Amino acid sequence: MKGRSTIIGFTCVILLSALTFVSCKKDKDDEDGSDFDKASLLTNLADNIILPALNDFSNKINDLETSYSVFRANRTAPNLEDVRVKWKAAYLSWQKVKTFDFGPIRDYGFKGATGTYPTDTVKINDNITNGGYNLATAANVDAIGLPSLDYFLYRVDALNYFIGNDPYATYAYDVIQKLKSETTVIVSAWNSYKSTFVNSTGTESTSAFSLLVNEFCRDYELAKNSKLGIPLGKQSLGIQLPEYIEARRSGYSFEIQEASVANLANIFNGGSGMGFDDYLVSIDRSSLASSISTRFSEIISKIDSFSGTLEEEMSTNVSELDNLYTLYQGQVVSIKTDMSSAFGVLITYQDNDGD
Repeated sequence: MKGRSTIIGFTCVILLSALTFVSCKKDKDDEDGSDFDKASLLTNLADNIILPALNDFSNKINDLETSYSVFRANRTAPNLEDVRVKWKAAYLSWQKVKTFDFGPIRDYGFKGATGTYPTDTVKINDNITNGGYNLATAANVDAIGLPSLDYFLYRVDALNYFIGNDPYATYAYDVIQKLKSETTVIVSAWNSYKSTFVNSTGTESTSAFSLLVNEFCRDYELAKNSKLGIPLGKQSLGIQLPEYIEARRSGYSFEIQEASVANLANIFNGGSGMGFDDYLVSIDRSSLASSISTRFSEIISKIDSFSGTLEEEMSTNVSELDNLYTLYQGQVVSIKTDMSSAFGVLITYQDNDGD
């Protein structure tokens, strides 16, 4: 009887241990958010944010190409103004695309070819003077894209540079044609890539989900640094660098910056569907989700409070620009460290910001 009692007791211990293990494992799975449907999150982003953004950008570039063709045939002030309107619309639309620098966009080097700034105006003029240029080479990445058109369309006495100067007008046309053809390729490639994207839900560095989180964080830091911090002098011992202002000639820097941050906020909130915020809530990080969402709203509101161009505000209102930069800085740890860690995603890109 004693031996039988020992066996029964030993069996109970094993069963109890097994039940405890299962219970603990279930608790850990819940904590890690393994039950969260990341495929649905990625599907929502693809269907309702990424592909619509790409299609909208394609439409805006087509509008720009049509408008510029009219202007090239009849170089008048009203026609130039219409090109400017179309260019601005395309530039703002681009802010909803550039975040997704993985998959086809990275494969084709689309982000660099479309949005590299500041523009090298000396290189542009050398290309025009010498002729025979190849805009597809890496050497010309800062002499093409939407930022280069800021130089053509908004330089002092812009209209007269176009009038009677066919090589000059042709170069701008070639830039737009390059944008149009490459955008068409990317839209087609993304439609094919979508199934890969929505099914790549792991956290390994090569998964679509991991790449999305990395590029989300990187694009945010680029907004903080490239669109504001570098011109403001945050990386040059307080010495302002207005030559690094995005869209400096047109004066649309703040509008572009706001569109960029608004896009990141929209991705985080998933638009009207599932976003990063829902994932955080599902793993009991509601306070973090709320904090990030609130900070995005604060940044957008602060950007919207400036009445002058970025260059003008850098001359007269540095303290408030510093406050904007501080708002940006306060969000970095929340998304780059806290959110990414909660998702189990390793940040793999490098930066020199020190966070």
